[in-house]
Amino acid sequence: MGDIKKIAVIRSSYSPYGGVETLTSELITRILKTGVGISLLTLPNQKWPITNPNLKIIPLGSLIKNRLWQLWRFERSVCNYLSTCSFDIIFSLDRVSCFTHFHGGGGSHKTFLRIKNENSNFLSRMFRKISLFHAYTLYIEKKGFHNPRLKNIHCCSNMVLKDISRDYQVDLDKFKIIYNGINWHEIGDVFNNKIVIGDELLRKDGLDPSANYLLFLGSGFARKGLDIAINGLMALPDSYHLIVVGKDRCNPYICQAEKLGLKKRVHFLGPQQQGWRYASICKAMILPSRYEPFGLAAAEVQAMGLPILVSENTGYAEFVKQGRNGIILKKNDDIGQVFKALKDLIETAPMSPSQIRNEISNLDNDIISEKIIREFLGI
Repeated sequence: MGDIKKIAVIRSSYSPYGGVETLTSELITRILKTGVGISLLTLPNQKWPITNPNLKIIPLGSLIKNRLWQLWRFERSVCNYLSTCSFDIIFSLDRVSCFTHFHGGGGSHKTFLRIKNENSNFLSRMFRKISLFHAYTLYIEKKGFHNPRLKNIHCCSNMVLKDISRDYQVDLDKFKIIYNGINWHEIGDVFNNKIVIGDELLRKDGLDPSANYLLFLGSGFARKGLDIAINGLMALPDSYHLIVVGKDRCNPYICQAEKLGLKKRVHFLGPQQQGWRYASICKAMILPSRYEPFGLAAAEVQAMGLPILVSENTGYAEFVKQGRNGIILKKNDDIGQVFKALKDLIETAPMSPSQIRNEISNLDNDIISEKIIREFLGI
């Protein structure tokens, strides 16, 4: 453990559905077991499910519902607080400008905007160009990656490493690639009982057990490509349906499904804890994200034994063996043909569910958390 006695962990918000929040909770719990004290810098009124005498939760910033104001107030409050305290490690899982260690789970905002603009109309591009929120986000992102205290950046994929290195000219020796982890054993329990659990989910949501379901899992439908998933469904037989699990505005996508004659084949179930459980009733997962630094949901669903369709802008694509455990959607691909290829993969099944699951056993949270603590933070 060396001389490390005090760590500041920065994460603005908590949600039981969030992958970064789950990672933060897991890391804090494990670090506390080493005897190191932690100060968690977070927004007010966040219900973090952790209690320990060596954990101090420091509420900072403002909950006002304006994303620019909230970002600015939190960033300034964090930096002001850190200027008055001494920590051996400042580990940020949020975009701020002051840290020693950074979790790049959100990838590069600069790359995200570039990709988003490539898929937007002129007015949307102009709006982002004059947006104070995006300008400030880019400012603190650049300032953080160039801050003199920076020691290490944790990248959840090779894609993220390349994006940050290219966008901000960060020295490669500061990067450490450690993939995101999943709750391997908990998912395994569901995997071993998926017939029973699947029947329960079908009854709960009133779904037709004879349909072939595809799973779209994740919040932020535009970025994760729900419109692409719905368009792709057009190329598949009527027996194929799409289950949408996640939080966002549904109306634009309900209208899209209606216009395409798919209203009865797209099912919006809202956000669900352990949304990956719906893999119990599905044939494959669809995650055609426009920008996805890793894609934790894809890893969770593969741990449930399903093949996946992901875009080339998804970090998890590194784990996809084309035509065996999944399909990678590339920029100029015909969406209909790619979805037909997924259908062929489902129906020919070159890998069994157990084989697909076992391919990613190294993403077990126990293994990943230990790597972050020992190899990245050096505790």
